[in-house]
Amino acid sequence: MALTNAEIQRNWRLRRKAKKVEAIKSAEGPAVAAIMRTPFFEFFDNHGEQQTFTMCMDTAGIEPPDFSDDSAPKSATGEIETLFAENPENSVYYGQTNSLARAEIMIGQLIDATAALAKIVNDYKRDEIDARISELEQSDLTVSDKKKQAFADMARLKKMRDQLDKQVRWTFPQWKVTGE
Repeated sequence: MALTNAEIQRNWRLRRKAKKVEAIKSAEGPAVAAIMRTPFFEFFDNHGEQQTFTMCMDTAGIEPPDFSDDSAPKSATGEIETLFAENPENSVYYGQTNSLARAEIMIGQLIDATAALAKIVNDYKRDEIDARISELEQSDLTVSDKKKQAFADMARLKKMRDQLDKQVRWTFPQWKVTGE
């Protein structure tokens, strides 16, 4: 059966969105890297936001990355390199040779990690809230004061659950350029 124009358009938008998501996870190509004269690691050390970045990583319990040289990106455990040993061209690290590539790949991966952790926390809170609602529904509501408190608690819990249904959006300065 043929697709409608709306379905074709929707599929095209989904493919374009997926392509953008993949581009965020990787570093820019050689054409963009060719215009960079000062190595990123030198710029990073002298930038005013460097300390903020380092403190935020430390506060999160994450060892801040070392941008003291212009080395290529690599995984912390070596698993990614092992995984793509037979087909290195499929790795996010393929062709990436400097500290700027490390930073760009890190941005994409931190965004993905943040989204995954937010989903885990959201699911946990939702499960706990649903359990408390269920407990309130099962409780003895024959005493007037207890019934009144239970309804107030139920309303508060449902409001909390409704908040978990919402999406949040954070904005970042653009870090990817194509030259197009």
